[in-house]
This record gives sequence, C-alpha cells and structure tokens, in this order.
Amino acid sequence: MFKIYFVAIILFFLSCKNNSIESEVDSKISTLQEEYNKTKADSSFNKLVQAYGQSIMETKDKKQKEILLNNAISLCNAPEKSNLKEIFSTELIKLNPNVNSANDIIWNLAQSMLVRGKNEVASILFKGFKEKFPADPRSKETEKLILAEQKDIHAYIKSLAERVFENPGANGLNDENTQKYIDVCESFALVYSADKMAAEYLFRAAEMSRAISGFSKMMSLYDWIYQYFPDYKKAPLALFLKGFAMDSEFKQPAEAKKIYDQFLLEFPNDSLAKDVTFLLKNLGKSDEEILKEIEKSQK
Repeated sequence: MFKIYFVAIILFFLSCKNNSIESEVDSKISTLQEEYNKTKADSSFNKLVQAYGQSIMETKDKKQKEILLNNAISLCNAPEKSNLKEIFSTELIKLNPNVNSANDIIWNLAQSMLVRGKNEVASILFKGFKEKFPADPRSKETEKLILAEQKDIHAYIKSLAERVFENPGANGLNDENTQKYIDVCESFALVYSADKMAAEYLFRAAEMSRAISGFSKMMSLYDWIYQYFPDYKKAPLALFLKGFAMDSEFKQPAEAKKIYDQFLLEFPNDSLAKDVTFLLKNLGKSDEEILKEIEKSQK
C-alpha cells in the first residue's frame, strides 16, 4: 500500500535481527543530528534516518520507541520528505493506534492514497477515520469519499479475495487484483486494529504476497502480525514463516538462525518447535541434502 523508500528496506532487514541485541546507535543519533543541523546535506540526513530506523527496530520499550518515531516524523516534516514521514507515521499507528496524532496521520494517509489513485484503500481509511474520530470536523467530508460497496467491509474484503482468481496469470492469480487485496487488508488492519479479523487479514495478505513473489512485503506483514498482534493464534506461525523465508527465499541462513532461536525461546512448547529444531540443524542445506537427513533418521 505504501511507497517504499530506502528506510523501509532498513526497517525490514532490521526487523529480522535478534531482538536481544541491544541497540548501538542511540548514542549516535544526537551526533548525527548535530551534523545534519550544520550541513543540511542529503548524506547527513540519510545517515540520521538510518540511525533512527535501526534504533526504532531494536528498541523493545514501547514508550521509547514511540518517542523515537515521533522524532523521526518531525525530522521528515519537509514536503520533499513526505514519503519517509508516511512510513514512520504508519509505524507509529501500528505501535499505538490511539496516539494523539492518529487522526491527522490517518487523514493524511487517506489523502495520499487518493492522490495515488488507490481509491479503495483511501475509502477504507476514510471509513475508519469517520468511525474513530466522529467529533473531528473533517469526518463530514468522508461521506463523499467512502465507496458504497464498502458499507459491509468484511463482505467487501471477501469479494476482493474471490477476484484474485479472475483472469489468472501464470501463477494462477490476477496480480492486479491480488495487489489490491493486499493493500486493502493493510489499510483495514491499520484503522481497525481492534477488529478480530485484522490480524487474519494481514496473514492472508502475506500469503497472497508470497504467491505473487512479493517476498519483502510478505516479510513486513509477518513482522506486523508478530510484533503488534501477539495474542493472534498464528503469531508464532508468522515468526516461523519469517525464519523459513529468510533461509529459503533470501538465502540468509545466519539471519534465519536468529529468528528460529527467537522462536524456540518464546514458543518452546508450540507445535512447530520440533520443525524449527530440525530446520536449525539443516540451515543452508539443499532440499536434496535435507531429504537425505530425513531418510537417515527414519532408518
């Protein structure tokens, strides 16, 4: 749904790191801020944004993370930095759906989606805005911006899911409709995070992303589920699938190991724990090598 710039890639890869590693960049932020204040150079700005991205992902404390996100948003207030501001603002809403600036963030994001021609996504955001902030004067404007077919939002999402199979391509899916479904699921989870279907829609969107080879998007969705919907029954599965994809799709067994180790630490009694233990022993091996290991263990 959201346009990805380099900071999004940073956030994605850092989300795959072991959360037990303490951040080493917090102390650098003030120095980098001073450098940027003096030079206003793009190179200084980029280093500062990267430091914020790393610190945000490695900080466990929710309040501290919120402070960092607000600081990063303020840093990106210039019009030419609006896409970066959008990324940080979206992360802030995921972290704290009731943050004081939530109405402005959702409103601006919805307007941005309109400009990009993503009317279905914008409509859901406007619908959520109207329901969450009825006293906001802007809520009256949403009436002409909400699509009639989204009156029953769950029925609408179900209809979109069916349309991903219309006029399928080589992968068995209609790529355009599939991307629309993914975008809509993301926007729903952003404004209706308390809905019991929010995490489920994100999980389905992640699977759709995998089906169209959108692996980076898939990983960010699994991370969204794992981080912000810990009570969702498939949260452990989302973490497992992150580790599996890190090994099989991204060919980074060292990073996969960190995720698997984290899984066993947090979910030692999960039904997937045995699979994770097996995969840990066979990281980096080909399918043929793993098959031989399985056959050997069965003798």
